[in-house]
Amino acid sequence: MAVTRLKRKEAKNRSRATVRVKTIKRLKEVVNIASPYKGESGIIIEDKK
Repeated sequence: MAVTRLKRKEAKNRSRATVRVKTIKRLKEVVNIASPYKGESGIIIEDKK
């Protein structure tokens, strides 16, 4: 009985580790978006008309 319990625990740990690694990779992913106002430095967006 102890063997099946250990196998279940091993499977649970393996699935948790997989999910944890996926989450860490997803959160570390950086998406760089170019600023549309890069060439207009110093201009306050609300005042622009």
